[in-house]
Amino acid sequence: MTALLAASLLFSYPQQGDTTYPIKGAPLVTYTIDYEPFWSPDGKRIALISSRHGGLKLHVLNLSDAPDNAWKMKQLTFGDTEEDSPAWSPDGKQIAFVSVRKGVSQICVMNADGTGVKQLTNGAYDNIHPAWTPDSKRVLFDTSRYIEENKKKRGDIGGHPTIGEPQDSFIDLASVNRDGSGWKRITTGGGYTYAFYSPDGKYILHRRPVGEKTQIWLMNADGSGDHNISGDETQDGWPSWAPDGKRICFVRRINGKLCICAMNRDGSGFIQLTDVLRDSTNPRWSPDGKQILFSRRMGSIFLSVIPAPPG
Repeated sequence: MTALLAASLLFSYPQQGDTTYPIKGAPLVTYTIDYEPFWSPDGKRIALISSRHGGLKLHVLNLSDAPDNAWKMKQLTFGDTEEDSPAWSPDGKQIAFVSVRKGVSQICVMNADGTGVKQLTNGAYDNIHPAWTPDSKRVLFDTSRYIEENKKKRGDIGGHPTIGEPQDSFIDLASVNRDGSGWKRITTGGGYTYAFYSPDGKYILHRRPVGEKTQIWLMNADGSGDHNISGDETQDGWPSWAPDGKRICFVRRINGKLCICAMNRDGSGFIQLTDVLRDSTNPRWSPDGKQILFSRRMGSIFLSVIPAPPG
């Protein structure tokens, strides 16, 4: 039993092999505005955005606390900024995140204890959804830096993606070193969002708006060989990797509701994991591969957890 299950008496799921998917009910882990969870590499902590101390701030949930203290989170960011999208570095030493400063979303990093905050991006364009390279040396992110260039080349393509924003069609991917140097553009033409490197660093998983569709795509780490793994499904988003790199979890709109799903990285082996009340987003596989943590939109936004499908 992992720390998350051991830390709370709420969880009473059967063993993985006895679980019937899609799961109809997932217990809530938290009861205030908590979202965009990201496991630490050792599986002992979770970085997330929470409103529990006022504003939308980066917090860390320590899963080794006693059950009655397990949900007393440590606040890491303060002041008049608003934070988003925390991402723990694979070496466990730093957390990348988005900080809205002077109305612009910028990529920042800090030490895992909240010290040493450094802003990596600057300028008037938005930079969002940070993700680390497996060696923890660089940070990948979505950038609006090239929106006007892409619009001039392609024109207003129209369409309103069902998962994401219309401007996602013009967003590209870029990366920088963990000290902010070495800006590198990875994609051109727009339509590349919410990206993550595979655990071996060979691939980039991401979401693409295609007209009114949103699909999960996979490319080589250098941006080549991009291809759709969603098939003809029209409303997929929020992809992330299983720790073994063989599967992904993501969100698909099914019967009008956003559900957590999984499939192999080639698009085969699809399985619907949840059919719970209201929409589910931002799924994250635990480092030991046994659980999937995600956000649930139930008036407010809370966290839930389910057993991961057996490999």
